[in-house]
Amino acid sequence: MMTRGRISALAIGIRVVAGLVGLFLLLLGIGFLTLPEVFATAFFVEPLRAVGVGSIRGDFGALFLGMGFFCLLGTVTVHRRLLIVPIVFLALVLIGRLTSLIVDDVPMVQGGSMLIESFFLFILALAVLTPSAQGNTPQRAPVAGVLFNYKTLAGFAAIVLMVSGIFISQKEIGMALFRVMASHFSMRDVVGDLPDGLYLGLSGSGAPFPDAKRASPGAFVIAGKSLYLVDSGPGSTRKLELMNLQLGTVKAVLLTHFHSDHIGDLGELMLKRWAGGGRKDPLDVFGPHGVETVVRGFNLAYSIDSAQRVAHHGPEIVPPTGAGSMARPFDFPDGRDEVVIIDADGLKVTAFPVDHRPVEHSIGYRFDYKGRSLVISGDTLPCESLRRHAKGADLLVHEALQPTMVLALGTLAKKTGRNNAAKIMADIPDYHTSPEEAARIAQEAGVRHLLLYHILPPLPVSILNKTFLGDAKKFFKGPVTIGVDGLLLGMPVGGQKIIEKWLL
Repeated sequence: MMTRGRISALAIGIRVVAGLVGLFLLLLGIGFLTLPEVFATAFFVEPLRAVGVGSIRGDFGALFLGMGFFCLLGTVTVHRRLLIVPIVFLALVLIGRLTSLIVDDVPMVQGGSMLIESFFLFILALAVLTPSAQGNTPQRAPVAGVLFNYKTLAGFAAIVLMVSGIFISQKEIGMALFRVMASHFSMRDVVGDLPDGLYLGLSGSGAPFPDAKRASPGAFVIAGKSLYLVDSGPGSTRKLELMNLQLGTVKAVLLTHFHSDHIGDLGELMLKRWAGGGRKDPLDVFGPHGVETVVRGFNLAYSIDSAQRVAHHGPEIVPPTGAGSMARPFDFPDGRDEVVIIDADGLKVTAFPVDHRPVEHSIGYRFDYKGRSLVISGDTLPCESLRRHAKGADLLVHEALQPTMVLALGTLAKKTGRNNAAKIMADIPDYHTSPEEAARIAQEAGVRHLLLYHILPPLPVSILNKTFLGDAKKFFKGPVTIGVDGLLLGMPVGGQKIIEKWLL
């Protein structure tokens, strides 16, 4: 049996650790109250509207301040049962995270947070259950005098002073934070930090419809240390920058076809690659016939801007020869439905036709690098060319439209007198692939992982994911992922493993 001295030492040690947990939670609450966007970023929370900042201050601030307050009160007074308050909330937080893992179908990116919260829960539970030096007799319920004595009032005063000091010093704190954040951002090297392999990332997983989670179609492929882009939909360039991919290192852009949602950001992309990297060569833009017209139009539209930047920064910083882009059209040899358009540094890129009729010249791409492979479908109906070129690939990145949801939007548009929108909703299922059809293609081609992108309609909340997928998981036995901007799937060389990371 443990002696009373040992029990006392153990109890004191546990209470000290529990007090530190309370202090940590209290500081988090103060952080959310005073610097909501900074702390929200650390928790991967982003307000969709301006009022969201107020919600972060109030809701997150209140949660952590409340847990921290009762945690400290339960450790510095004899009323240990006050620790039940943060225990209940931590338990509910863990239940919420576990529910998200099951329902939201996302990778295990919450593991670190769950471990920390489980540790806090364990320590606080021990602090409640461990006998004190005076024995383990139940404590009477706290009264108002316990909550509002000089100690708690002094604690409240300290918090008020700390919060006031932070608000008064916002200018100085902001500058210090800016330096830290800028240093972290500028030193980050996404491509250089990855082990050798083939990687697929999404800079735009949506379609022409507005979607807070998704820009219009854009993907990037990293093969070793080489960076290539597939399509450049509106908003995708900004997402690439937010992921800290160095646009000056982009080797080429491969266009699947020329719909506006796939080319709308090409001008910004070629400008930032040139200016950000001081490139002396224009950006290569591969595509089927018609790419010459697209490139010529963007070059003309940005010609005044480019000249002004040369005049302002000087030709040493922005060499005139690197402005704009260069069309690299390709065609298919007679009797064949594939052509190798890139073969360099261990990477082979094969273009093949897909079926996006009435759109002509729609293309899919296969990337092969040191035994790993991925295929990007572009916009298409199910077609034999795609099945054949996806054969045995590690990863199939396939567009997906859920017809039942799109037709429901069309019905609603018709009821509200928006006849143009209703007609478009009725038309677009005719030249896209449903999630179930994409799953069948993946199964028939024997791919190892199916990633859906070009998501139609938008899925603003994750509870819609199951509805969007329909019966897709019945037809494909491997993992199926609904694409979200910032997702990176990696295929390191020398194995069959596919890893998932988040860059946003």
